[in-house]
Amino acid sequence: MMNPDAEKEEKLRESACTGDLDQLKKLIENDNTNINSQNNMNGWTALHWACKRNHVAVVKYLLSKGADKNIQNSSKELPAQLTNTAEIRHILDYSGSVNDGPSLPITPGYLKHPVFPYIGDRTDEPNPVPEISTTSRYQPSTQSVKTGPVDPSEIVLKARVAYSMERDFIEVELARSKLTYEALMSLLTKELAVDRQLVHKIRKLPNTIVRKDKDVQRLVDYQELELVLTNKAMSAMSRNYANVTGSDGFKHEQILY
Repeated sequence: MMNPDAEKEEKLRESACTGDLDQLKKLIENDNTNINSQNNMNGWTALHWACKRNHVAVVKYLLSKGADKNIQNSSKELPAQLTNTAEIRHILDYSGSVNDGPSLPITPGYLKHPVFPYIGDRTDEPNPVPEISTTSRYQPSTQSVKTGPVDPSEIVLKARVAYSMERDFIEVELARSKLTYEALMSLLTKELAVDRQLVHKIRKLPNTIVRKDKDVQRLVDYQELELVLTNKAMSAMSRNYANVTGSDGFKHEQILY
């Protein structure tokens, strides 16, 4: 069973990721949760997640409560290096290098449009994201539905971590000149913040494994993909990984926060 303090720390990082200020305040001010606790596997703090998701109000609040902006994650990244928002870098008084994502000639949709919006009192954040009705069951892609102009030099894909509590997809762009398995794997692991060593396979929904370059070259715009993780994550011994039996009959571990 998970240590109660560790469970609260996981909830803290999850709340920072989703932008849930109400839950953050409860965990920090009422439950005295360690604001600088780090994920066992990737070393991320609540501030890392707030910066990655571009939650300005959450970043300000965490700093006001003693969040350490100088803590590095397992990849030696500071929280300020994970945001693409100049306002957050200014708040953190950071002018150094920024993690621009995978080394591909693209601008990832994950960085252009932060995901996991929290619908609540967010009047101090610009352009709050409206609530969208979603479903946890897989729905086939509707190729005729377009969310905006598409660059003909890129393919737009939808991605998520298989069996995760977060069922929504994010949209990512991959250059058509780089339609290789390795390029796709690098893009997905970076955008979904997953350690490459924990990836078991890439699944093209509903039930096809992506294995080689030709498989990637057959992908179409708005194809839904999942990263299926391995059981190596079990060594973390924490709520970061939800043990779920997949459609293939095997146990899989999914990274959360």
